[in-house]
Parts: sequence; C-alpha cells; structure tokens
Amino acid sequence: MWLEIFKRYISVFLLGIVIKLLDDEVDQDQELRGMPDNQVLRELQLYKLPYSLLFLSIAMILDPHYSFALFSGAYITGMFHITNQRLPLKLKSYQEIILITLLNILLLPIDVFFHGMFLIFIIQLLDDLLDLDYDITYGYFNYVHSFGKVEVGILILIFIIASFMLSWVNTLIILPLGILINYLYSWL
Repeated sequence: MWLEIFKRYISVFLLGIVIKLLDDEVDQDQELRGMPDNQVLRELQLYKLPYSLLFLSIAMILDPHYSFALFSGAYITGMFHITNQRLPLKLKSYQEIILITLLNILLLPIDVFFHGMFLIFIIQLLDDLLDLDYDITYGYFNYVHSFGKVEVGILILIFIIASFMLSWVNTLIILPLGILINYLYSWL
C-alpha cells in the first residue's frame, strides 16, 4: 500500500510539472513575462518538450490510470472555453473533448476517470481564483471572471465532496500535491 501511494505521489508530481509547462506553452506566458530569473526554471523552460515527454513517460509507468486520467482531464479542461476552435488535427475542440472522453471511458475504470476530472476541475478553479487579476490583465480565459466567485466556490465544494466520495485517499494525495505544484511554480 505505501509503495503504491509513493508511486502515485511521484507520478502526480511529475505530471503536475508537465501540465504546468504545457499550459505555459499553450498560453505563451513567456512572451509576456520574459524568461524567468530562476536558473533552474529558465533551463526547464528552454527544454520543456523533452522534459515533458520524459516526466510524462515516468508518470505513466508509475501510475498509468491516474496519470492518463489527470493528463487528459487537464487537456479537456483547457479545451472547454474554445469549443469551436479548429485544432491541428483538423477537429474542433469539442470533437477532441468527446474523443478524449470516450478514450478515457474505454481505457480506464470509470471512477478513476471521473475522479481525475473532478480533481483537475478543482485545481483549475482554485488556480483561476488566485490568478483572476493576472488573467484579466493579460486577456486569458478565467472561469471566475466568466461565472463569478460564488458560483465557482460552490462548484469547488461540489467537486471536493464528489472527489472524497470517490476516493478519499487519492484525493488527499492528489489535491494537496496539485495545489503545492501551483504554488511552487508561481514562486519560482
């Protein structure tokens, strides 16, 4: 049991780094902020593609189900606000969301898929609460700006309760780690 928890912890940590790096790439944050002052983060940004592939591979080996659920959950969440945009695969965002959802339903236990989605929603909504002013200033989509603080707060509570109902152990592993990664990444 402890080995499984340790493997999930390392897997989620590596996956969190991958998601943050890819999120910056998609948002093109580096154009707005310039290269970071921190040497480690600067080098990580320069080599984000190979590190992302390496970290994602290690995460998938350590914990394939939750790694896939969380990564695809982050991908789906990122596509929610641009549902009609045509993507490089010549599909619209909503079509890719449907495809990724079907893959998750076919390849994963359904409770792992929904638990991963709920946890990613919580982390995304908390991040949007914290980044509200920054996102408005630079024109990024933000769920809090679109729907309101109270509504987002209620959604967070609903997703937290649902997450604990599905797996309290994994919620206690993944959710604090996701928040920690967001904090460490913003601090660097």
